Amino acid sequence: MTRRRINRLPGMADVMGRDHEVLSEAVGTLKSFLGEAGYSPIDTPLLEETELFVRKSGGELTSRLYTFTEPGGRRVSLRPEFTSSVIRYFIDVVGPDATPFRCYYSGPVFRYEPGDASKLRQFTQVGAELVGAPGAEADAEMLAVAWNGLRQIGLDGHRLRIGHLGAIHDLLDRYTLSEPAKLFAIGHLQELKDGSLDAVGLRQRAEGIGLLSESNRSPLHAAESEGIDEAVVGFIKEALSASMPSSFGGRTAEEIITRMLRKARRPDDGAIFEEAAEAVSRLVRLEGAPEYVIEAANRVAEGVPTCRGHFRGLESLVEALTRKGIGESDLVLDMGMVRGIAYYTGAIFEITAADGRSLGGGGRYDGLVRALGGDDVPALGFAYSMDRVVGSLSEPTQSRARGSP
Repeated sequence: MTRRRINRLPGMADVMGRDHEVLSEAVGTLKSFLGEAGYSPIDTPLLEETELFVRKSGGELTSRLYTFTEPGGRRVSLRPEFTSSVIRYFIDVVGPDATPFRCYYSGPVFRYEPGDASKLRQFTQVGAELVGAPGAEADAEMLAVAWNGLRQIGLDGHRLRIGHLGAIHDLLDRYTLSEPAKLFAIGHLQELKDGSLDAVGLRQRAEGIGLLSESNRSPLHAAESEGIDEAVVGFIKEALSASMPSSFGGRTAEEIITRMLRKARRPDDGAIFEEAAEAVSRLVRLEGAPEYVIEAANRVAEGVPTCRGHFRGLESLVEALTRKGIGESDLVLDMGMVRGIAYYTGAIFEITAADGRSLGGGGRYDGLVRALGGDDVPALGFAYSMDRVVGSLSEPTQSRARGSP
């Protein structure tokens, strides 16, 4: 009888030999470095209730979760990242009176990647979280730790790309737009940044789903009844649910959001929406040296005090990083950077290798502790994608990381 061969699952990698040695060595060096920097080790379960990850991401991770029903009947998922589990632990065990809370972690995470089987679906993360510390100094601490950790394993030539989602939100708040209209604009930031979509085109798309319709029907009702762009409607619902508890007096967040959108029967003004989209488009295209970007961003956001406050915060962050030994030549401000729309609230960053490949990143997520059921406590964090980090290590650099002359 012929036996069926059982193949390795797509996106899952076997690691052994020299590859395993290099990965283990890099992870060990980073863990030692983070411990010396004042961060305590934590390990979280591979399995958590699915709601923890969905609520944290506003639904963005839903289609990428490995989810199933356990024998006890609960919906559980393999962790797609560590942050939500760390915050759950902080709420359950630590609490706001023991802040600032610093921890680091390492281990496998799982995210389904549709289509290309060459993309990893299990990969290794090393990262850290800082809960209960507001302001530019805390941001600088986290960015400097992420930057210097890579130097500890012998990696050079990497750069820090820094953005700020709070500035984009506040710029949109200047215009009298509904929450769905603002979220629709934010959902198309990348297209506005790369020029594949302009303000006129975004207005036309918004009109196409009823956000700017002349009808007195709500945007949600128009879309649901006519079957127009259901993905956009789902995005709006998920983004709004990111900061809401799962239920209010027996009603789910989904029911409340649906009711709220159905009450929004006055459509947004198309001219105002286009003006807002044009302003955001000018902001998200700003990228380059910190001094240039901040000066240009202040001109774009003239008359929006909260935005200018965010830009002053970025100036303070750059100055603090300089004091920590990271020069401005190693920094790029990118006002169009997006790292999880429903997740981050302030400064965000990405570390890129010399060839431009992302090695990891993170940022500030001040609303997450409250969204997961705790007090309103500021927080931020980052994670390396270790498979990419190790792939960027050259042979001489690997030797230096091993301590060879």
